[in-house]
Amino acid sequence: MVLRKHVWKLILRYRRSVLKKHNTIGHWESLSPDAIEQCNQKRLQRMLDYAYNNVPYYKRKFDSAPKATRMSDLPLLEKEDIKENYEDLKGDGIQDRDWYKNATSGSTGQPTEFVQDAHYASFREGLKIVFDGWGGRQISEPKIKLWGSEEDLSNGNSIKTKLGRWLRNVTWINAYSMRKEDFRTASNKINDVKPNTIHAYVEAVANLANFIEENEVAIYSPNSVMTTAGTLRPEMRNQIERVFDCPVHNRYGSREFGTIASECAWTTGLHYCPMIHHIEIIDPDTMSPVEPGESGEIVVTSLTNFSMPLIRYRIGDIAAFHTGSCECGCNWPMITDVQGRVTDHFVALDGSLVYPGVLRKSLYYCDWINQFQIHQTDNDRVVFRLVSDTETPPQSDLEEISDKTKKVLGEDVTVEFDYPKSIDRADSGKYRYTISDVST
Repeated sequence: MVLRKHVWKLILRYRRSVLKKHNTIGHWESLSPDAIEQCNQKRLQRMLDYAYNNVPYYKRKFDSAPKATRMSDLPLLEKEDIKENYEDLKGDGIQDRDWYKNATSGSTGQPTEFVQDAHYASFREGLKIVFDGWGGRQISEPKIKLWGSEEDLSNGNSIKTKLGRWLRNVTWINAYSMRKEDFRTASNKINDVKPNTIHAYVEAVANLANFIEENEVAIYSPNSVMTTAGTLRPEMRNQIERVFDCPVHNRYGSREFGTIASECAWTTGLHYCPMIHHIEIIDPDTMSPVEPGESGEIVVTSLTNFSMPLIRYRIGDIAAFHTGSCECGCNWPMITDVQGRVTDHFVALDGSLVYPGVLRKSLYYCDWINQFQIHQTDNDRVVFRLVSDTETPPQSDLEEISDKTKKVLGEDVTVEFDYPKSIDRADSGKYRYTISDVST
């Protein structure tokens, strides 16, 4: 353990200067509200100036709004804007940056590709270390990830990935498998690893907790369970805390921005670092800022990604600004009532639960799909609603989607395709990208 921690710290020190960024973020934790505001505005202005001078898309957009005097006067960035202006959103000199491509998980039914870089990644990793510390886990202490990123899971057998997970001391469990034997295997692994924390998809760990409680399985108690990628309802939090005998720290993030906000030990709200993410909450109808405490749509500006700045980006989730302070002493602002990534588990023909993210993944690289919704209307019927400008979708893509669905849910499942012009939002304002009428 000591050797592993020492080696990993050396790597973090020299690889993208993650430890330096972590120390900077740690300093920001102790700042006063006035100092935080000044630092936020300075870093925000730096990003806006850079975007105007170096990014063709923003040069055009900002010139079209010459009288803009407030952040809220600047145009919003939509997912469709990224698709249509992909090259013009790249910053000048990107070839000299350590940049890479990433893509959304399609949480609003509309997967989008974008670019990030090493500077952004070092702040992302540094912030993760800070949030892990709030949950009682220090660098290289054991962690369980109950996770469902198909890309991450499929790369899990490479030597590089295995070495990285060993150095980080992270053990992965596939959140896509929800059968009883998988729950038992996951419980055994938690008992074997004895993690300081469990980082999990909220629905996956909620279902695991339910299995443990119903079957009276003895389970190791970590320092915390960190939930993400879903809406943590009060009854879910209560059961997870009861079963694992530890606090739950809810987190919020996205592929576009990494981990954005997290609860601390006081669970008053989700703190976010305004020197890394500038957050606005707007009325989705009027596009005007809402009052503190009022729910609205989250709009995020990254202050660290200069390879492809995302300024006033509509991330597609609902939240409110917390109006009070937190007893933890950190003066970073907080969001609360996050209502993002609404999802349902599907039920296979054999009665097992299936995390629907595995079906979403089959749509990500079909560039003719603008938006989607997957609806399990019965145990043996699934409807894919696909919004597209293409009159004749590629038959090979449809066959691949159908084959994967049958493989996951059962060969006798009927797969149908519908092509609406648009997909309506739920009452919460969020797109429900997966719906199951038979979830148990």
